[in-house]
Amino acid sequence: LQEFQIKSTELNKMEGENKAELEEAFHLLDYDHDGLVTTADIKNLVEKVGGRMSEAEAREMVKKADKHGKGGIDISGFSRFWSALKGDGEEELEIREEFAKLDTDNSGFITRDEMLSVIVGCEHYTGDKMTEAEKCVDEVDVDRDGRVSYPEFLMVWKYKN
Repeated sequence: LQEFQIKSTELNKMEGENKAELEEAFHLLDYDHDGLVTTADIKNLVEKVGGRMSEAEAREMVKKADKHGKGGIDISGFSRFWSALKGDGEEELEIREEFAKLDTDNSGFITRDEMLSVIVGCEHYTGDKMTEAEKCVDEVDVDRDGRVSYPEFLMVWKYKN
């Protein structure tokens, strides 16, 4: 019975983490905060992270997940969209592993302090390490809240040119 309770608790925790990630991703991708992730939202975010996506590519992504014909993806259809966007298998595992290396406190976010601790250990940064840490976080902190979430990290990894 105790083993079942432990597994049940772990499952609930994992579902909670997935829910938090989904909510973070939805708010990040809902660029204009109207409650729908649209073609324009996706294109704007990809461009903001330094990438390019055609109108047709963005439209196709929305079309696959827009089950209600709203012209965008609401929170109820977002899980399917997010799964398709992040992918599965080796590439997504590699991205998660790289994120985990930087998220040393396992908070789900990379902070300037965590980035600084990584940069201090790197030989090729010769200038002001705090400035370099801030620069690294700023490049990936799409929503400008001072920290980097996994959805931000993933979008930059996959779409930055």
